[in-house]
Amino acid sequence: MTGVETYLRQLDDAWEHKWESLRAVLDGVSEEEAAWQPPCYAAEEREEGWPPPGTIRWQVAHIAHCKRHYALLIRSPDSVDRPPVPERTPSASLEEDRAELDAAHNDQRAAIADLEDADLQKVVGNGMRMDEFLAMVIRHDTWHAGQTALARRLWRTK
Repeated sequence: MTGVETYLRQLDDAWEHKWESLRAVLDGVSEEEAAWQPPCYAAEEREEGWPPPGTIRWQVAHIAHCKRHYALLIRSPDSVDRPPVPERTPSASLEEDRAELDAAHNDQRAAIADLEDADLQKVVGNGMRMDEFLAMVIRHDTWHAGQTALARRLWRTK
């Protein structure tokens, strides 16, 4: 297995492992559950065009937004200019948010799949080496999957 294939395997598991993944934790989330804000986030400032902080909808929108940006960084290693962060288009529902997340994930995965092992030593626009950046990208998915799992537990016991 090449280095790039190893990162892809980890990304795939973080995305769709049957027990420990973003897709697993999002299975069965209702619109009402996704819109519920845990009390510990109530005082957080809401960004214009974004769901309320701490909600599952915010988690989904944030992950999708980051995946789009990460794909740009992966596709432009050793670039002098850092690609701009894409603008987020507000959505009307969890279903739209999930569709955007799926599309962003597929784009990010394709960007990684296009890499060669030699690219893992290149530097991406945020100053990290590609291998370190890819590990961070995967951790980001699992970090937010854990936050989403906790929000779901809080929702069920509110």
